[in-house]
Formats: sequence, structure tokens, C-alpha cells
Amino acid sequence: MDARCTCLVFLLFTVVNSKSNNLEITSLHVQSDIRYRFATTLVTSTVANSDNKSVEAKFDVTLPDAAFITEFVMEIDGKLYPGEINEKEKAKKKYETAKKKGQTAGIVSQKPRHTNRFSVDVNVAAESSVTFNLTYQELLERVYGEYEHIIYIDPGQIVEDFTIDVAIHESREITKVSVPPIRNDILSDSSIDEGKNALVTINRPTTKSAMIHYAPTADDQKQLSDQGISGLFVIEYDVERKFDGGEVLVVDGYFVHFFAPSGMKPIPKDILFILDVSGSMSGVKIQQQRDAMDKILQDLNEEDRFNIMKFSSHSKLWQESLVSVNSNTTHTAREFSKKMEASGGTRANDALEKGIQFLNNVELDSQRIKLIVFLTDGRAETASNTILKNVKTYNTKGITMFSLAFGNNADYTFIKKLAVQNKGIARRIFEDSDSSLQIKGFYDEISSATLQNLTFQYLGKDDEVVENVTRLSFDTFFDGKELIIAGKMSDENVNEVDLVVTGDGSDGHIELSLDSDVNKGVPELTKPEDFHKITERIWAYLTIKQLLESAIEVDNAEEKTQLNQKALDLSLKYKFVTPLTSMVVTKPDEKDVGSFEENEDAKLAVSGQIFRTSSSVQQRGPPVGASMYNSPLPVYDLSKGSYYTAGAGGPSGGSFSGGAGGDPHFMVRMKDLELPVCFNIRAKNGEILQLVKDPVSGVTINAGVVESTARNEHGDFKTFFGELVLRTPSVEIVVKPSSIYFNGASLSWDDKTVFRMENVAIMVKYVGRHDRAMTIDFGNDIIVTIRRHMKQDTTMAMSYLNIYIEKETGISQFASGVLGELVHKSTKLFQITLDKQGNEHGHFLEVGDGHTYRFYTNLDQKQNVITGEDMTCWNVPQPMEGLLDENISKYIVPDMHA
Repeated sequence: MDARCTCLVFLLFTVVNSKSNNLEITSLHVQSDIRYRFATTLVTSTVANSDNKSVEAKFDVTLPDAAFITEFVMEIDGKLYPGEINEKEKAKKKYETAKKKGQTAGIVSQKPRHTNRFSVDVNVAAESSVTFNLTYQELLERVYGEYEHIIYIDPGQIVEDFTIDVAIHESREITKVSVPPIRNDILSDSSIDEGKNALVTINRPTTKSAMIHYAPTADDQKQLSDQGISGLFVIEYDVERKFDGGEVLVVDGYFVHFFAPSGMKPIPKDILFILDVSGSMSGVKIQQQRDAMDKILQDLNEEDRFNIMKFSSHSKLWQESLVSVNSNTTHTAREFSKKMEASGGTRANDALEKGIQFLNNVELDSQRIKLIVFLTDGRAETASNTILKNVKTYNTKGITMFSLAFGNNADYTFIKKLAVQNKGIARRIFEDSDSSLQIKGFYDEISSATLQNLTFQYLGKDDEVVENVTRLSFDTFFDGKELIIAGKMSDENVNEVDLVVTGDGSDGHIELSLDSDVNKGVPELTKPEDFHKITERIWAYLTIKQLLESAIEVDNAEEKTQLNQKALDLSLKYKFVTPLTSMVVTKPDEKDVGSFEENEDAKLAVSGQIFRTSSSVQQRGPPVGASMYNSPLPVYDLSKGSYYTAGAGGPSGGSFSGGAGGDPHFMVRMKDLELPVCFNIRAKNGEILQLVKDPVSGVTINAGVVESTARNEHGDFKTFFGELVLRTPSVEIVVKPSSIYFNGASLSWDDKTVFRMENVAIMVKYVGRHDRAMTIDFGNDIIVTIRRHMKQDTTMAMSYLNIYIEKETGISQFASGVLGELVHKSTKLFQITLDKQGNEHGHFLEVGDGHTYRFYTNLDQKQNVITGEDMTCWNVPQPMEGLLDENISKYIVPDMHA
């Protein structure tokens, strides 16, 4: 691996670690959904305590330093305890109170001095287990021409059930995607190709999407270490680039603009390296600084000019003026840097003053960029506030300053302020064998500026059409990186946006534009509502980041407080754990449980955006299933305790959706709805309905329709499912009321032993004298249950099957079929009306495949296909235009194995 990956150690990784005694991690699942660079990652781990007394399990969860935790849920004794975000001190007090009472409690808070790590303390009761669910979101940063999503794995033990699944969806074509072997966080200067991770599968359903799956067995983990896998799991990808104004995503009144033009020449630089050679740099550090400078000097662009200043108790310039880059000057500079010795004090104030004055005396040239790279490993002899004040006084010509804090003793607060107050970037260099590569890698990031003085405008016919926008002006754009702007459309009725980007390049002033019609949905400016709230969350995320960065920059205490308060308000509103907030989960007594759930349901009702004109629906009791948040992925379902993909329906009394109650009758739990949606499909005897066909997971489910002697309200014979065929690339399961066949081998409805083969698990449960429920776990986050109804226990004079989906997380957005189509559609109840008889009717909007549909329902009582009990649902009359394709033939296939 080359120095390209220098920043990965502290930019993009996550660690899940549990090394407490008497604790076993029985499962560890990591799921990431990356949509338009915005990554939502869910870490689910079950930890069992075999001791006869409670044990405090300390998890060290090392997140990307750009990530915010958005959700924390513990499952204890079969009950769910969602996290509550408070200001830091309030959360800490609540956790300490719970511990004194002997309750199980967990707190998530950002560790001081470790800005890229979060700690989660969980008190596990004796001989019990805790399931830990942590969700965080981050906006991936583009570095060295690609995005890198990195998960740091370190469970500290072999985990039998261990998987990582990552889905990537982009608006432009994905030009490359790869997963190298697991590696540690020490960088290597080797130019040898890293190769590929042999245990990873990468599927490309479309040119704009990718699915990554990693499931090392216990033996695979043992081959790496007896303590299990420890290292970085890295996904590298990029999208198609053009020399244009970028791409814009508009959803729900918010926009995000991604800007990363290609094909531009670097702007020449006038660069001064100010390097610490004080006594504290002696030994390995001074040698690593020499090595880094040797590599940097060899990579300077031919049109650059440069100089070097070393400082300790005194400051000394290598040359009296800037020198041009050529073989002679770089050779001489390399010899100078190799001879640097460490001794004396750290008079950083004098060095910075002389360095700024040196560049101020260089003739101003609008076609060149002036910058300082400042490196120190200690604390300056002059107070940091004094240095910052002096630098502000000296730097009258706007020299950009990039600052490096080398080692643990460096004053990173000072280094950070120095950079942000002077349009630069700060970075901590860790003391290790790869320190020279960290320094070189940082320089590579900032070495190729292609644009400066950038300004973004979003214009309508008369004026700007955006508001509450994040930063609109940037001093510099570096090749291989990306600028992101987000904001709110000032008018939802805006049809056209003219995007104009202006700046200065190596050949002078440039202007890039992007003219788009909002309603036409062209690739660069789209309205894919299936990415529900994604742009608004990106806007909130960026705004919080920039407010916190501004709070670091300002010196006025009152202004700093105001900035932090704004960031805190947004953190609480959008449920982000930031440096200002913490999330606490406490196991309350029975009385507190009800109160807590009611408050959470109230929040859910608001977030569901359901407009009610009648109170009768609210009076019917708590929702069968509800999502906690409207985040893109994942969503947590309180009724079942399972995660499901946004846009999918959550479990309804234990299932996502089911069919075969009659005609066949379907009952589907849709996201954001308190009550399920019911509908019938008038299939004929002998026809075969395709319920699910997913090209990504490879799962297909077909149902054969049979006719009974009973008639429906239309006088027609009722139809049911008499046969089901469930297939994956390696498995075919044929199910009838009288038989079960697995790849041709006969199984029994009366055998309660768990059957496992080809990564599929099957379990039969008795639910009556003759009735059975068979659960099939495909091992890919898809679980279905088939219920057998024998004619001896029914009034239908026939035996038939019901099928419902217990877990649909593994079903992709590319799935088709009666149930497959509904998984990733978002449905909203926007109005309830009453007819003359007082019956309630629901008016719905359904979003999927980039289109919006309307459908109309009646509030009715229907039989739950799972429990057999009558329950309230929104019944869709025929034809079903808006919910499903009105042409039923679309869902009919020629044979059971299609």
C-alpha cells in the first residue's frame, strides 16, 4: 500500500471491541448503506454474560471522526430500550443514577482527547445477554480521487456469527469498487498491489450500485489470529467525473450539491515549510521528518517555488528567497533536510512571524497560491493565544496555513486554531513507524490545488432560490477531493435552477454552470423521494460540522456560545450524538416503561407526517409496528425488535407481509403507517403468482393458486396458495400442505429438529393439532415463515398455506413481485375523510422507482393472515392502481420454477 492511504487511521474507521471477562460475543453484524456518499452504518452485537453476577462490559467503538451516532438501542430480557439524546452532562447524570440503583444502563459519549472514538458502557446482568445496536451516519470524504468506507474490526475473540454487508447507490456510474485484504492501520511505502479480499463478494446489480458481502467463518478468523480478526475492512470506490458544475440532488425541499470537477491543471504554489528541530524532536522523530521531506521535495511540481525554514531557539531559512523547482534545487534542499539536527527550545512565535513576513515580501501574483506548512511536536515557549493573535496581525495577505501536530505532546488545540483561522487544515501525526508516510500523505492531499476563490450561486428566473445554505465560498479546491454544499429550496414550486460556480484556475478565471429543470429528473438534478429525508439530514450534518468548526475559529466567548447552541439545537432535533450531546439508555421499572414508550410513539406520529382529520384511528390503540426515525437506513421496528430497510414495511405482529388468507388475501405493513394495508389479488385456479424475485440476494418465491369450494362476496370461488417454491442459486424448497422437499430430499412437517444445509436453516413449530409454522432462514437477512392450515381445522374443506416475511433486510431495492415491489416503497397517509355513513377512507401517496402514485382505501376489519384474528387495516379496493400494477398478469409466471 502506498502513502495514498495515510489519513485512514484517523479519518474513516470503526471498531467494535469487547474484552471483558466472562463475556462472549455471540454475533456481530455490520450493515452499511451508502447513498450519495452519505453512509448509514448499523453495528449489531449480542453479548452474553455467563457469570453469576453482573459484569460491566466496556465497548470501545472507534468511529470515523466525521461520524455522528444517530441511534442506540439495547435489548435486555426481551425488551427494547432506545437511547435518549441529552446534553452531555444530563446524560452522564442519568447513567450514574441508574448504576447506583443496580439497573442495567448504557451511555454513549464522545471520549475527551480522542475525537474519533466513542465509548459504550453496558452493565450486563448475571447469566443474561444484551444485544447492542449502534447506528451512525457520516458523509464520506473524497481523498486521493476516491471514497473510502472503512470499518475497523477488533472483537477480541472469534465470533461464530460475523457478517459485514455494504450497499452503495450513486446517481452517476460507479467507475471502480474494490475491497483489499484486511490490513492494520500502519501505512506501508510498498508499491506492490494489495490485491483483493478473497472472502468478499462484490455484486453490481446496475452500473450505479454495488453490493459487498463479507462473512468469515470461525476457521477463517482463526487463520488470522486466535483472538479473531483485527484490522481495517476497506471499501474503495469512485464515480464518473466530468469537467462541469457537478451533480445536485433535490429531495423534500432540500438540496445537496457535489462538486469535484476533473481535468484541471494544478495552480503553481509558493510554499514555505516551517519545521520544528527543537530538542524534543531528537531521535526517531527528526529522522522521520527528514524522510518525509525527502519524499515531498521529490514530488514538487515544476511550476512551484519553495523554501524551508527550520526553527528551535532560533529560526533559519535555507535560502534568502523562494527558489524554482528543478533537479539542482531539489537535490540541494534534500541535502539540507537530511542534515537537520534536533536541539534547543520551541520558539514557534518567532518562526511563524518570520515565515509570514518572508511570504508577504514575495510579489503578489493572482495566478499563484501562497501557503505555509507548519510542523511542530511540542508546546511553544510563547502562549498559544498570543501566537494566534500575532499571526492574525502578521498575515495581512491571506496566506493559507496547514498545520501538523507531531506526536502526543503537541498542542493540538493550538495547531487546529492556527489552521482554521488561516484557511488551512490541521492534522495530528501519530508517533509510529509510519509517521513519515503520514506527513507525506498529508502533503499529497494539499499539493494539487486546481481552483481558488470559489463561489457558488443557485439562481432562479429572478433571484437566488435557496436559503439556509451551508458554506457558499471556498478558498481552495484540491484535485482528488470534493466540495459539498447543502441547503433548503426557498420555494417548493421552483421548476428551474441555474447553478453557477466561479473561481480562479491556473489559466485564469473560470465559470462552470449546470442548468437543470427540477421536475424533469435529469441525472444531475433529481427528486428521488425513495431517499427519504436524505438531503435534509446531509444539510443538518454539514451545518453542525461547520458550526463546530466556526466555534473553534472564533475567540469571542459569547459568539462561541451562540454557535455551540445552534449546533446543540440541531443535534437534538436530528438525533445526532455530537461533541455537545450524549445518548443514554436506562432499564426502567415497569411504570417507567409505559411512559417512555408513549413519549416515543408521540415522536413517531410527528415524524410519520400523517395528517389526521378524524381521531378514531388514534383511539384504536398503539401501532402494530412503527419506525423510530425516518433515517435512510436502518429503521428499527418496536413491535418486533428487528431492523428493516427504509422504504420497507416493518413486521406486522411478527411479519413484514403475508398472503393466502383468501383470494389470495395480503396484509402488508408499510413504513410510516400505524395500520397495515390489505388487498386481494383475483388470481385464477392454476395460476402462479411471483411474490419475490430479487436479483441481488438471489431469492425467488413463487406461489401456486388453488380454488376452494367456498365463495367470496362476489360469488366467485375463493382462492388460496396450495404450493410454494422458494429458490436461491443453490437451494430449491418445494412446500405443500402435505410435504416439504429440500433440493429433492423429503422433510417432515412433524419434525421439530432444526434442519441446516447450504447456509439455510429450517425449523417447524406446532401451532395446533394439525397446523404448523415453518420458518426458513436463508442466511442472508431474509427470513420467511410458512403456516400450514389443514382442512381438518378450517371451514374451507381444503388445506392451504400462508406465507409471510419475518425479515426482509436482505431484500434489495431491485426486487420485483407482489411483495418484493413493496419492500422499498415509501407510503404516506396524507388525508382521512368520512363518507355519508361515517366510514373512514384513507388517501395515500406511494413513492418508489422515482415516481409518486396515489391510492384510495377503506378502513376495514380483515383477518390477519398470520394470527387468524380480525384486525383493523386499510383495505385497498380493486383495481389496485397506485399500490401495485393494475395489470395482474405482470405478477403471473409460467411455472413454479420461473
